[in-house]
Amino acid sequence: MTVITGRLAPAILALAAIVAAPAARPIRAEPESLARASPELRRNLEADAYTYFRFVNRPWIARVCEAFADVPDMPIVRLHGDAHVGQFAITSDAWGLDDFDDSARGPAVIDIVRFLGSIDLVARHRGWTKERTALFTRFLDGYRRGLSDPDYRAPQPDVVRRLQAEPAVTRESFLQWGESQMQQMTDAELAAVIQGMKAFSDLIRRDHDDLPPEYFRVVRAGWLHMGVGSAEELKVLLRIEGPSADPADDELIEAKRLGSLDGLTCLEEPPSPQTARVIIGSHQMGRLKHRILSPGPDLVIPELLVVGTSLGDWWIRSWDPSYREIRLDDFHSVQDLAEVIYDSGTQLGAGSLHEVTGAEDDAVRRRVLASMRALEPRLRRQTVELVDDLLKGWRELRSR
Repeated sequence: MTVITGRLAPAILALAAIVAAPAARPIRAEPESLARASPELRRNLEADAYTYFRFVNRPWIARVCEAFADVPDMPIVRLHGDAHVGQFAITSDAWGLDDFDDSARGPAVIDIVRFLGSIDLVARHRGWTKERTALFTRFLDGYRRGLSDPDYRAPQPDVVRRLQAEPAVTRESFLQWGESQMQQMTDAELAAVIQGMKAFSDLIRRDHDDLPPEYFRVVRAGWLHMGVGSAEELKVLLRIEGPSADPADDELIEAKRLGSLDGLTCLEEPPSPQTARVIIGSHQMGRLKHRILSPGPDLVIPELLVVGTSLGDWWIRSWDPSYREIRLDDFHSVQDLAEVIYDSGTQLGAGSLHEVTGAEDDAVRRRVLASMRALEPRLRRQTVELVDDLLKGWRELRSR
């Protein structure tokens, strides 16, 4: 056996490690998901790297699980599950990360690396790559602040103030826009949805007897084909009667089939029913409080059952006319982005441990903070490598 000694030994060993390291692997969209993507979504995926990033959350999480599989005993926390800059939403009186479809329990690196990846992509998109290191630091500082002091609230970002000052959408135009998003159902499907909403009404009104009996009466309903990461999931948009028979106070609610997190090895087994993970995540981490947010009854849609489609678990939430997700072009400066990512970091850190209390809570917080300190250089480096791999996958898709 040859023994390497002398001053050249470290350099030679480092070179050997580089040569032996596995080649970068593109992060590719799952073929089944691509096959179900509409032509419009496919065009958007090919046109924009950030849209592609949103579409490949499952493959991204799988790679993060793999990348940190060698780290022993990482503390388990409540995760957003798909934390990125584009999940930051604004209403007339609130702001923060929303959309907890993929909420689960797992190591904090899942949310941290996902959000850092989105920062990297926004920085590349806006030509702010020189600021990437400082932006990473700003997010991590926010996460640590929220983790250490869950009651802390960051100052309102300027971009939130600007967007809230824009003219409000009228309820009439909001309802008309909602109806324009509804895609036609068969008579059997519509009848099944109406029946499902009757069961849902009975369930909700047990705890909310202030709601009128006809509150959930379906005025109109249709399939909904919005979204990027959730584009392949079954969704139904409904216009319901609301608090009175006056059409002016009708409301929009969305029923959505829960996506699967099966096969993501570093996540905990979800509770039963699985919709509980979405409701818990929204209540524990969310700031935008939806009037209606609840597991839904089984929406038995005969036509789908005939072709053998498994409906899985459904959940239902109301829509707010003032709701608006932030767009990358809303950031007028690096400072705008820095304020939003710091606020997002505080929200993720603060919401990650509400399921534990007292001495146990303090112990887990200390463990997460210690883990972040130990892993921080690796978190930064691994994020950039994963974004590079993601862009390779995106370019492959475009070339096809």
